[in-house]
Amino acid sequence: MNDQKDQLISTILKENQTILKHLRIGLTRIIILWKINQGPTYGYDLMKTIDEFFKVEIEKGLINKANSSKIYPILKKFEENGIITGEWEIKNEKRIKVYNITEKGKLATELLKNTVNDITDGSEWENFLKDVFNEKITLLKKEE
Repeated sequence: MNDQKDQLISTILKENQTILKHLRIGLTRIIILWKINQGPTYGYDLMKTIDEFFKVEIEKGLINKANSSKIYPILKKFEENGIITGEWEIKNEKRIKVYNITEKGKLATELLKNTVNDITDGSEWENFLKDVFNEKITLLKKEE
């Protein structure tokens, strides 16, 4: 009986890790797009921003800090799709690539915002978000 229970717990934990991994990947892409939409930025700054968003998980040792092998493929894909541009500049005698949002990227950002607002507009979503995020969504709305 204990073996079955341990196996069930293990399966549930693995499934939760998979769900959380996909959530982090999606959020990382959204954070990158949001940050570049705020103004010109570069890869290291994006990594610091992402680390700040996931600070608690990093401190608990659940995930590693953002690194170039995770960030730059996303940036490359965004560039290939015309959502951002990257231009090489010299800063403090170092060559860095500075990323800017394009008109297509601005449109993509607005569509993303509108889609999220449309999807989450409804009482079931409000109940879900309150339950999952422990009332933090309600607190954010009060601050606006």
